[in-house]
Amino acid sequence: MDLLYIGRRILMKFIVNGTFASYTEKILSGRGYYKDYTEGKINSAQFCEAMVADESLEGVAGFAKGNLARIAKMPPHEKIPSEAIFGELAGNNIISGCDNLYEGFDGYRAQIYADYNHGDFVTYVYPEDERLMYAAAKIAPNPKQAFIAGSYYGYLAVWAMQAVRGSGGVAVLSDVDAEVCALARENFARLGLAGNAEICCEDAGVLLAKRAEPIDLLVLDATGRHDDPRPEYRGKRIYGALLREAKHLLQKGSVIYIHNMETGEQNPEMQPLSDELRAINAVGANYDTFNGLGVYVVI
Repeated sequence: MDLLYIGRRILMKFIVNGTFASYTEKILSGRGYYKDYTEGKINSAQFCEAMVADESLEGVAGFAKGNLARIAKMPPHEKIPSEAIFGELAGNNIISGCDNLYEGFDGYRAQIYADYNHGDFVTYVYPEDERLMYAAAKIAPNPKQAFIAGSYYGYLAVWAMQAVRGSGGVAVLSDVDAEVCALARENFARLGLAGNAEICCEDAGVLLAKRAEPIDLLVLDATGRHDDPRPEYRGKRIYGALLREAKHLLQKGSVIYIHNMETGEQNPEMQPLSDELRAINAVGANYDTFNGLGVYVVI
């Protein structure tokens, strides 16, 4: 966890706890241009221009001018990224189809929204991320073993737990911050998920390196310290390093869910990840959202 991330977390936790998406919705609701965007009447670029021109957003936490282009990447409807990613996977015969991937989702979401305690923390997991995680866990064949690298307080991981619990499996959640691990344990116990989860306050790379049991679902959501003595572990370069540590655990059909997959060609932090995906013959699709989402399958 780097100092920039810690600074942002401290700033936002005094303003909102829970999801940044719900905070964004609260700020933008009632604005005509936001309604037009969600109804498909204007595109992302026009949405961004409207926010830039909106003087009432000046000084609003989280809505600095430099952040508006990223906010404008959220899709008009949360289903769009999942439909695009799974449609591409199915079209390339990587998965057999998209039927029943969302079965039970609405009821499960209602439970999570009602019962999940965010404590003093804010998460940037958006509704489209939740939906994609829920479905991605289901395309892993009988997901007995899941591993979440950079689990924070468990809010992204919880969306995979319906599938993991349904298969009688176990998810390992790894984060080096003891405070967020404690909150994840509290939430998973409250939701009846403690028996299907191991929450480890330990470096994900260390855990993966010494692990022997294969992984059906690997989730990458860690951020390395920018002063890490290992250059390959700094920032989002850590994704490539973690995937390299996990490759002996991945087999045909293993699913890799990537959060914050910023795929711009000029983004050097993603190059180690791309190299490792090719090395293990993982093929998939991604979608450019607020976070950047990717789902890959080892073939």
